[in-house]
Parts: sequence; C-alpha cells; structure tokens
Amino acid sequence: MIWTDSNYGVSSLYYFPLHLLISRQLSVPGKTGPYAISLVKNYRAFFILNALFALTDCRVTTIRFLFASVFVNFLQYIEDEWTLLIDCIAKGIIPDMENLEHVREPLEKHFTPNPIRAAELREIGPPGIEGWAVRVWPDLEKFIGITGGPAAASVPKVTHVLGPSVAMQSPCYGSSECYIAIPYLNGNPNTDFKVVPVDGVTEYLDVRSNEPSERVLSAWELETGGHYEPVLTTRNGLWRYRIGDVVVVKGFAPDDGLPVINYLHRRDGSLGLAYGTACTESQLTDAIVSASERWIGQIIDFTVVADDRDTPVTYGYLVEIGGDIGMEAKMATQQIFEDLMENNEYHMAFWQGRARKPTVRLVKKGTFTEYRRQKCEKTNVSMAQVKVPIVLSDPSFREWLLQKVITEL
Repeated sequence: MIWTDSNYGVSSLYYFPLHLLISRQLSVPGKTGPYAISLVKNYRAFFILNALFALTDCRVTTIRFLFASVFVNFLQYIEDEWTLLIDCIAKGIIPDMENLEHVREPLEKHFTPNPIRAAELREIGPPGIEGWAVRVWPDLEKFIGITGGPAAASVPKVTHVLGPSVAMQSPCYGSSECYIAIPYLNGNPNTDFKVVPVDGVTEYLDVRSNEPSERVLSAWELETGGHYEPVLTTRNGLWRYRIGDVVVVKGFAPDDGLPVINYLHRRDGSLGLAYGTACTESQLTDAIVSASERWIGQIIDFTVVADDRDTPVTYGYLVEIGGDIGMEAKMATQQIFEDLMENNEYHMAFWQGRARKPTVRLVKKGTFTEYRRQKCEKTNVSMAQVKVPIVLSDPSFREWLLQKVITEL
C-alpha cells in the first residue's frame, strides 16, 4: 500500500522466490508493512495494521493504492483509531484484534517501541488539515492510484490531505489479465493514458455508431473526440473479449502515433429511467462532485439508486461527507439538476413529464466503509479492489444504505 522507495512498484512482490513468499517473516523491501499483513482477512484489522506500520515509517516517498477511494477509507481508519495507533507505536504493541493469531508473531518481530515517532505524530494530529500527509511523511513526492470512475468523488479529499506539493498519477488502464494503456506523461498523467500493445492487442467498437457491434476498428481508424469501447485480445492465451468501458480518444502520441485516451464510464453503467432516459456514470459523478465542492462539503463517497418514492422515478443520490455540512447545502439539488439537464434525453424527458429533479440524501459517517467491508466478506473480493458502484442495483444493499440516511437536502 505505502512505499518507502519510489523505485518499487506494485508488481515487485511477485519477483521474490516462492520459498520467501511463503514465509510470514518476510519484510518486503521498499514497503512499509511486512508480508504477513497480506494474510490478514479481517477488514478492519487489515487497514489498522497497514496504518500502524505506515505511520511508524517517516521515510515514505510514494503512496500507492489501487483506487483513491481506498486511500480515503485508509484515512478514515487512521482518524477513527488515532489514539490506539499512537499508543501502539509508542509502546511497540500490535493491537488485540480478531483473527490475528496466525500472524501476530511475525508482526511483532517487525514492530518495536518508537516513543519519539509517537510524539511527533501526536503533535501533528489526525488527518484533517491540508497537506497532512506531507507533515507525517516529509519525503512524500507522489500518490499513485485510480482517480477516475467510481473513485472520482474521493479526489477532493485526497488532494486536500496530500497538499499541493505531491504529484498524483494513475497506475495504468487495463483489466485483470493485462495492461491496455499507461499514464501519458506528456499530458495529464492522472487522466490521460497511451495505449500500448505489449500485453495484448486492443481493438475498438464505436459506441455512437449505428453499425453492427461486430464491426471492430483498429487504432489507425480512430478519430480524435470519438467514443469507443475497447475490445481486448490478450497475449497469454489469446482471450478476446469486450471491456465494457467507454473511452474518448484525446489524440495521438506524436512519437509513435498510438492513441491517447481518457476513461469516461461503463457502457452499461447508467440508471435507466422511465421510457429509457438515462445519464451516464460520468455525468452523474461530475454533477455530485461539482455540487459537493460548492454547496455540500467534502465528499467521502456516494452512490445513486432509483428513487421511486414518487413518480416518475428519479436519480437518488446517497452521499457521505467528511466534516460539517455546508450552510446552503440545499442548493446542491438544483445545481445537480441543472447539470443533468445537459443530457438531451433527460432534458426531453423532464419537459415531457417523464422525469423529475434528482434527490440528495446524506448517510451516516462510515457508511461506505461498512459497505466495503460487507461487500468484501460477501463476495470474497480483495480488500483493495472493492468499489462503491456509481449506480447501485443490488436491492439488499440498496435497502441497507437507505437505513443509513440521516437527512435529505
């Protein structure tokens, strides 16, 4: 999660000999936490242990999470457990938590009392002030993590905690099987990616075309500004499948002519309303992020459900914020409505009486952290990969989230 040396990457763990990886005593070079933490299955314990070792080490130069939203989750645990963490650092204690018996001994081997560091952290205080991360880790230079799609709402919180001196960069764009594109450093490395045919070959479907979906395009057939769905053929195994994302071609790299793309949203990631009117994930995200920055407050996370309390059905935002709610937070609903009205289908449906204004409800602090924990346990997905969907369709989680509502704007 957090690295002391920017030369180490996420994949470096896999280069260790197998007999070393099996050993729970392993301390991974360049990483703040020992390998034993990766064997912890308890959600809360996993984050607290990572926080414990990360806070202890002042040499951190790079923070790396798969999603920016997971980093925000990490910060919430630091804030909630601040007293416990500082006390453990001062005394060199691994806290008592469930299901740690199999890793307690190797963890204790790598953790010794550090009262001087504890005093430094106690003076700084928990996350809150702008640039908090640089005060905790003075050598911090870079944050690497996905900041688009479902993670976009977390960006204001992340940039506030990091401060202006820390560069932000996405790790890559791709699937579990292979990379599709790498950050384009001549553009915005946070959002721009250059397609590279290294791990596989990428073809494209024009999502705006009326032609049959079997009509695939090669890279040289793309147009700047066009919206496409990538079709990936992997090098290992020659699997060929659709990604399900929509990307926009920003241009082409002048040195080799390869496409430079931005991720927009999932192709099927819209919440269909009456008579098929729909806004895209990116439109729904941009609307709430903009409204939160201006009216509501610092957003932690959000999702959208179908609000069918009245007719016609509309977009129901469920939002968690950090800190105090804005004095004029009720203005947010109108701004979101105006932003969504830029979608032609929604605009037409509203004036025809087939759509109504969106709703915004705030949920209790920690709601989305608990959502991730439950989702992780229910699906057995890696803790670092659990995402809060922009559009939530699962009826059981929908009802659970609605029970967490504390107020409506």
